[in-house]
Amino acid sequence: MDRAAVGDRVYLAGSLSGTYAEQALCKQEQVHPLGEPASFAQGAAVFVPYGTAYQALFHCGHASPGETLFVHGASGGVGIAGVQLGRAAGMTVIGTASTERGRQLVSEQGAQHVLDHSAASYLEEVQTLTDGRGVDVILEMLANVNLSKDLDLLAMHGRVVVIGNRGERNQGTIEINPRAAMMRDASIIGMTLRNATPQDHVRIHSALVAGLANGTLRPVIGQELPLAEAAQAHRAVSGAGKAYGKVVLIP
Repeated sequence: MDRAAVGDRVYLAGSLSGTYAEQALCKQEQVHPLGEPASFAQGAAVFVPYGTAYQALFHCGHASPGETLFVHGASGGVGIAGVQLGRAAGMTVIGTASTERGRQLVSEQGAQHVLDHSAASYLEEVQTLTDGRGVDVILEMLANVNLSKDLDLLAMHGRVVVIGNRGERNQGTIEINPRAAMMRDASIIGMTLRNATPQDHVRIHSALVAGLANGTLRPVIGQELPLAEAAQAHRAVSGAGKAYGKVVLIP
């Protein structure tokens, strides 16, 4: 059965031929409906960040309504997706960003509390916001810097889902005290979207298609650049500490 007809609005979740091009060859299962409220730029920006955030939050982190979610580095593509998904699921969301512009963005996307993770006091602020209980789920974008701090922020049975880690295989390391996890019966879960199963993808895209259609998921486009400036787009993506939405190439 055909999943799409000529003229349908769609977004892609991978391709057979690559997507740095005006046209792409895809399998049917890589093509998904793009609801009318979403722009084509938002469709280009949805799969990897929102698929990653959904997999991390629900399949790996087992997040539930009423829990508290801490998004450590919430102004980038995956962070924004985590904030929007957490709010849509009925969670209390605490997000961080290092710039005033980034914190404003995180607040606009639905986080009830927004902190500056470059401030010395932000860890204490998390404990204050949770009345000392800690948070249930952490989405961590920079584990080689933050993982040890994350363990001290967790509530009992809390979960840290490691999404990002900078540095080469033998360089992106950090020292942690396992007792911080032991005392909370806590879990540290690593994930990458490429390990998602076909069944995971069915659930992910069912949620993304619905969220794009009803407006609860709204990818933020930080920059749109022509395809000829792909190198500049890569430099923008790799800019440390300056995450602001997604960078999209326009054919």
